[in-house]
Amino acid sequence: MFDRTVRRLSAAKGAIMLRLSQRTQLIGSFATGAVVSGVLLTFAMNSPAVGVTPPIEPARAAVAQSRLDLLRNQAAGGDEFSNWALANALLDKFDLTGDSDDLYEAMVWVDRRSDMYANQELASRVVDRYCGHHVVRWHWFCVLGE
Repeated sequence: MFDRTVRRLSAAKGAIMLRLSQRTQLIGSFATGAVVSGVLLTFAMNSPAVGVTPPIEPARAAVAQSRLDLLRNQAAGGDEFSNWALANALLDKFDLTGDSDDLYEAMVWVDRRSDMYANQELASRVVDRYCGHHVVRWHWFCVLGE
């Protein structure tokens, strides 16, 4: 009977030690994870912010450029509405950026279909706003408008 009791007690002691061992491993792994996370956060907070902001502007510029390319293709094919929309879009882009190339290209597209009724609106816009610019100064819209 004594032998049986000793075996039960030693088995219970082994189970308790096994439980303590697992608990210690769990606590140790949690503490190690917390320390590693803290170190990584510390490095991240002290590093310069590179590439954090998403590139929104280039994406918008790419969409606007693809829209202009589509209008150019359709206007080159003879679509009058695309011609009018492209000229307006280029004049709006010139108003925003001030790039003379946009104004010049807009005038090329306006000249292609100057007989269109909608281009009369564009012609009055050019005469009202852009005749002082060196790209349009000697255009026949501005010379006739004097």
